[in-house]
Amino acid sequence: MADSRRIHANDTNIWIDLYAGGIIHEAFQLPLRFIAPDVVIAELRVPDGQTLVSLGLQQEELAGDGVHLVIQLASRYPAPSRVDLFALALAKARGAVLLTGDRHLRKATEQEKVSVHGTLWILDELVRQRIVTPQ
Repeated sequence: MADSRRIHANDTNIWIDLYAGGIIHEAFQLPLRFIAPDVVIAELRVPDGQTLVSLGLQQEELAGDGVHLVIQLASRYPAPSRVDLFALALAKARGAVLLTGDRHLRKATEQEKVSVHGTLWILDELVRQRIVTPQ
C-alpha cells in the first residue's frame, strides 16, 4: 500500500526546535511523512537521530547525483552548512517540502523554488489537526 502522506524533508534545526518545545511525539501524529538525509540524522545529538528514526523519521541517502547537487548548491549558497544543503538537495530531488528554522537555508530553498515551512507552520498544523490546543 502506497504512503499518501505529503513528504517533508527536514534539517537538524527543525528537530532541535520541536525537542525544545517538547512536541516531538506530537509532530509524528501529523499526517506527514518526514524524511531526512543520513548525514542530518547522524549530526543530531539532542534529540538523538536514531530515536527520531524509531518514532517514524525515514532516513534517506543521497548518492551520486544528489551529492553533486549538494556541491552545486554549496557553490551558490555559502551560508548554509553542507549538512543543511543535503536536506535541501533531498527535498529538491524528491519534490518534497523542506522544513527548516534556519534563515540561510530558507533563503536558499526559496531561491531554488522549493516549498519551505518552519517551526511555526508545524505548530499551526498541530493546532489545526487538534493534536495540541493553544494555551
